[in-house]
Amino acid sequence: MSAIAEIAPVTVRPAEHAAGSDSFQRYYEEAGPDYSSWSRAFNMHFGYFRWGMNPFDRETMLEQMNLEVLDRLHLSPTENPRVLDMGCGLGATLRSFARLLPNADLRGITLVPWQLEQGTRMNQERPEGQQIKVSLGDYQHISDPSASFDAICAIESSCYGAGASKPAFIREAHRLLRSGGRIVVADGFMGSRKLWGLQKAIYRRTCECWALDSFGEVDAFAAELAHAGFRDVVVERIQSRVTPSVLHIPWVTLRFLVTAALGRRRMTRARWNNVLAPLLLPLVSYPLGPLAYYIISATRA
Repeated sequence: MSAIAEIAPVTVRPAEHAAGSDSFQRYYEEAGPDYSSWSRAFNMHFGYFRWGMNPFDRETMLEQMNLEVLDRLHLSPTENPRVLDMGCGLGATLRSFARLLPNADLRGITLVPWQLEQGTRMNQERPEGQQIKVSLGDYQHISDPSASFDAICAIESSCYGAGASKPAFIREAHRLLRSGGRIVVADGFMGSRKLWGLQKAIYRRTCECWALDSFGEVDAFAAELAHAGFRDVVVERIQSRVTPSVLHIPWVTLRFLVTAALGRRRMTRARWNNVLAPLLLPLVSYPLGPLAYYIISATRA
């Protein structure tokens, strides 16, 4: 049986989505293919470094981030859980899960038609992709019934939700999870420190480059989880674990620019933004700024 791309009957409501639907989709339609320079498997996120790993092996660190998220979901490989990736990109995280959870029903949702098409193709080409189904829609308004999933994850996608505490994202995750189900979010969040002068402009430009309104605020996000009805909220700042993969940015950027100069695809504004944003990121991130990387997990009461 081949992987099926399910076009879910979801009403996308751009006015309620933090990232304007047009700019968000245009960014990923134009710049999305460039992520192959970062990850062969299209892991569209930063990596997780553990002692003993090779810090020059970026793909292994990217896959390790998937494994860290999976570990915090507390799923058993002998059972058949139903798992949702809210903002699944091309499904790389779900394919990682599938290799360790052979009986799981794995679902993903993306707002970008190109990601749906390419992710489905990649799933069809891999044995582990046969248990993955991807839908097109807004993760803040999903058509599945309440209490449909045992676990939900979001790696570097919660930032596209509306508001500092991402309330619509959290409310929908709470609705979709069964009692006792787990949510794990890995993303950049703003801490309590304030941006100073020039950093404010750099932060604003970074958000514009990635077509998002603002990163979440970590304290507000954790409080919103508790308010929505989640318990056992755990906030882990993992900036030091992410830094080894962040240090790959200059080399990957240089190699990409050389390749792009020789290629046939036109360098659009979205593609240039995808080059610029990672270079600006360290200027507003810990230790220079308040933006840091976190894994936040919680259980639905």
